Amino acid sequence: MYIYYNDKTDYLEVLEKKVKNYSVPLKNGLFRIFTEKGNKPIGYAVENVSKRQKDLDIFDPFVKLSIMIKISRLKHHYTQQQIATKLDMGLLPYQRLESGKNNPTLKTLLKVKEVLPDLDLSKVA
Repeated sequence: MYIYYNDKTDYLEVLEKKVKNYSVPLKNGLFRIFTEKGNKPIGYAVENVSKRQKDLDIFDPFVKLSIMIKISRLKHHYTQQQIATKLDMGLLPYQRLESGKNNPTLKTLLKVKEVLPDLDLSKVA
């Protein structure tokens, strides 16, 4: 999974794979992304994502958590390496956490919350 977030426009894209694509509006500011060939849905895009937490319910909780962590990290202007160091974990495990490929423990989530205090874990489920 690929999570792209532009903090200047508060725009989020979550893609299953990197391919040429196009999007179709689902509702105001929420889009489904399709492959250029074959019309297979491969992801979603959300405008003003920081203010639209409810629209993130289209994602499973692990993806939603990954999105929220990435947005918070970028808002604090941290690199992945800086966060990994603060969490006392390697870069690769952190990248897996941020990409939704890792099932974090409660201990890890509490550490992340300490480093990124604006992260609201109550909005994950």
